[in-house]
Amino acid sequence: AVGGGVNGNAMGMIAALTGSDFVEVPTTLMHYNDATTSAKKAFSLVVDGQILSKNILGTFYLPQLVFCISEVFLTLDSSSIHAAVGEAAKTMSMLGKADSAAGQQDFHNILGASEFASDFTRIIQTIGGFEQLILFLHQTLNLKNQALEVGRALGSARHGAERSTERLEALEERRRGVLKTLRGVFHGELPETARGEVMSFMTAINEEVIKAKAMFLAYSDPFEKYRALLFEYAHTLGHGVEAFMNGLYRRAAALDIDYTEAFRLHGQCVGMAVLWAGEMSRELGHLEGDGYLAHQSLVYLFNRFGGFDFAPLRRLCDDLDVSVEEFCEGVLKVVRRDNKRGYCHCASGSSVDQLVRDRPGCLLRSSDPGAELRYLVEVSEDAQRRVLERAFDGEYDKVLVCSRGAGTPEALSLVARSSGTAASQGSASVAAEALDALITQLYRHDLQ
Repeated sequence: AVGGGVNGNAMGMIAALTGSDFVEVPTTLMHYNDATTSAKKAFSLVVDGQILSKNILGTFYLPQLVFCISEVFLTLDSSSIHAAVGEAAKTMSMLGKADSAAGQQDFHNILGASEFASDFTRIIQTIGGFEQLILFLHQTLNLKNQALEVGRALGSARHGAERSTERLEALEERRRGVLKTLRGVFHGELPETARGEVMSFMTAINEEVIKAKAMFLAYSDPFEKYRALLFEYAHTLGHGVEAFMNGLYRRAAALDIDYTEAFRLHGQCVGMAVLWAGEMSRELGHLEGDGYLAHQSLVYLFNRFGGFDFAPLRRLCDDLDVSVEEFCEGVLKVVRRDNKRGYCHCASGSSVDQLVRDRPGCLLRSSDPGAELRYLVEVSEDAQRRVLERAFDGEYDKVLVCSRGAGTPEALSLVARSSGTAASQGSASVAAEALDALITQLYRHDLQ
């Protein structure tokens, strides 16, 4: 399976059904660190191009080998990087600093915690590499478009009626030249410090997400039926908005409306839903003050380029005459078919979701004594609808800033993000330093 996570899921399921050897060659960060680390290979329920329910049919099948070439990540677009960060923000939010004294108390009953627990928030310390990578991808967009154009020409030449060996060789040579130029920009033109930051970012996000998966999947729950469902945090509304927007993309394409800016990958939808989970938790009284700020900042720190903004989706909704009521109901229709329903009590007008309490690394436990999983809780559709309405109005399109230039928690604030303001919002690295200090402070407070 060469490609992204969807290709890995599809080929993995075919391999499982046929008993074939399975090798994954991931070409996206999410496929590498999130998909290959799971035995689950699943399909979504799709009718007439509309996703009705995510990951509803599948099997469990591990690859015999995962072979990754890091340079392929240099050919991604920025949405793929934001998607990986969105999933990583989910991991940071739910596990936090699991290797700390307080973190060890949080996950004392997880067998893999003694071996794989880590400071999963370490990813925020590599924010400089994330920003350098996004800038590099923006600067080399023309080269990537050239490579794609040659690739399409190659495909046509290979399968055309008049197959020419000379033309194929010429196109192959041209593509090699474009990709060599792209690699040359990274290795030759990008300063050594910037290259080091990019590699540190990719190393940290891959290491921490893989260790997080291993912490639960290696021993406790390899079939992701119980404790490993913790990784479904922020996926209830995340899956809902992803499925609904995919329907809008099809409508836009049929009307020849450009939806490029509004396109959001799965991980970006999860990142937005992390924010919504934090907002619901605050509204219900489970998250407040510095704990709320720390939780939301795990996404907002990485939003200087707008990868988690809802505004582009709102503009597409406006272009298609989709009202806030249609948007919310469309998302909630998908939520009502969510695969976590049944694990705890769920009355009419409610859903099964996950919420956070006090600080990152602490999920709310269910009050249902018969719940199979204590951290799956009943949440009213009204609460979910309210955060969706506010997202539709752009209320959560923000970025984390360190207002006084010093890396201290007191200097942190969340401000509205407007297009093109990333450079004017101070140092992201200083904000990351202050955020790390804030999270550390919250964990120390738990031990007092």
